[in-house]
Amino acid sequence: THPTQSLYTINRKTGNCAAVNPEEQLREEISIELEAITQVVRELVSLKQDLGKQTPTIREKTAAAAFLAQFYNGIENILKRICVFYEVRLPEGENWHVALFKMFTPPSQSPLPTLFDNNLAETLAPYRRFRHVVFHSYGFQLEWNRMAHGIEEIEPVFVKVEQAIKQFLKSID
Repeated sequence: THPTQSLYTINRKTGNCAAVNPEEQLREEISIELEAITQVVRELVSLKQDLGKQTPTIREKTAAAAFLAQFYNGIENILKRICVFYEVRLPEGENWHVALFKMFTPPSQSPLPTLFDNNLAETLAPYRRFRHVVFHSYGFQLEWNRMAHGIEEIEPVFVKVEQAIKQFLKSID
């Protein structure tokens, strides 16, 4: 059980205000993030289907890049929420994104869970790196071939991420 006292929140489904414990609050916050990531994945898959074998326009490349970046941002948001839950300070500095992610890979850093095994960590690294590219370049500079593999693999990657996070949520009862 988490050391903090119960919080009050508005249930987004019923609209009722109720006291919740920190575990319930974390579950709710992560659920919201997972729903948002699911929508991002759906949009990216839809964009890929709309394109078929066509060469994407600058707008389509920019949209795909934004979705890829949002996919990783959503994962990162979940990691930050877990750090807050465990009262673990978020990393700082130029490489804080990498440091945050590594806090959830082997070897475990108590009290944080190991969410990503080495294989999944290796699979997610290009999404993190690409996120950096998206936020520090222009849409017309994006290379479709740099995005194509990430787009193609996003569904199975998300399935693995979601499974890892849901497994963690079962462990915090």
